[in-house]
Amino acid sequence: MISRLFNLAPVVMAGALWLLSASVWAQNTNVERVGEYVIYYDVMPTPFLEPHIAQAYQITRSRGVGLMRVSVVRERADGQREPVQARVSGHASTLAGQLSSLNFRNVQAGQEGYSAAVASFRYQHDEPLRFDLMVHYANGQPAQRLQFLRRLYID
Repeated sequence: MISRLFNLAPVVMAGALWLLSASVWAQNTNVERVGEYVIYYDVMPTPFLEPHIAQAYQITRSRGVGLMRVSVVRERADGQREPVQARVSGHASTLAGQLSSLNFRNVQAGQEGYSAAVASFRYQHDEPLRFDLMVHYANGQPAQRLQFLRRLYID
């Protein structure tokens, strides 16, 4: 039993650090409210991730590689927030029309069941990218379309 807890410690720590890294993204986080659901989405260069967080979630940290993260919570009538595992699809494109599919996968963070759909993509320094996403957050509900423009920079 105790050895199982020690085996879980790195995963729990990585989850906690993943959630803490959200403060780095705070300025680039966007929120879309759809009824009782709240969709959070953000984009960042992967070198901003702490190395152990990137390793825990199998994300490559590299210049010119960005990370898209989408997470959804349901705000219940009693004020409680409930994590929702969303399915996300979409693409990024340059203003010249060069299209790149985003291959999202879900990752778990922490013991509260929080999850995020993440996808990595390549980008050029200071080149505007158009993102077009479809977020499937609840059975029987139409997907929410998110469209936005971002610029990322290479240090």
